[in-house]
Amino acid sequence: MNTPSQVPLKKVKVIGVVGGIASGKSHVTRVLRSLGCERIDADAIGHHVLRQPLIIRRLVQRLGASILGDKGEIDRRRLADLVFTLDGQRTPALAELEEITHPPIHAAAVRKISELQESPSIRAIIVDAPLLLEAGWASMCDVIIFVETPATVRFGRAEARGWTKEHFDARELAQIPVDEKRRAATHVISGELPLERLREELEKILGEVGNDDLGS
Repeated sequence: MNTPSQVPLKKVKVIGVVGGIASGKSHVTRVLRSLGCERIDADAIGHHVLRQPLIIRRLVQRLGASILGDKGEIDRRRLADLVFTLDGQRTPALAELEEITHPPIHAAAVRKISELQESPSIRAIIVDAPLLLEAGWASMCDVIIFVETPATVRFGRAEARGWTKEHFDARELAQIPVDEKRRAATHVISGELPLERLREELEKILGEVGNDDLGS
């Protein structure tokens, strides 16, 4: 029989947040962080990976030097223009990019989850990855929250950021359809909720996850 000091700590659960472009995923993630969750930022990991000399060399070998900026760094705008098409079709360049960058990004995220999962002070770990389902990261997550926001609202938000309709549609078509993301989720939450309502709904989800007592 285990003594109290021998009782294994309950591993912190992992939450993925998904939704369409400009659905409010980042806002939901920020509120979860304010409720005691820790975030793993796949975009930040990806930016770090794109600065690694070996990755830069491999990308230039596969995609050409046109993706480089003036200082020899990867120009993310040029890279995006190369790998995304206006009709949303998967391009060979996108497949090359994913083949080179996804494994090191995934490995870094797994390491970070392992580091955080034993922490008694974290209520949950949020995997903040724009293409979480597309990258096959759903298996990392105990819970997947879908942020549901009408397409017209989402485009309005994207337009305010400087996106054109063509850019928005191309990026949307390159992703898993929104209804498939919804079906993959364990929980659905509106991306238009007032802050206090959103906090309440996320508190309920954290309670269901079973880690709501870890921060107390």
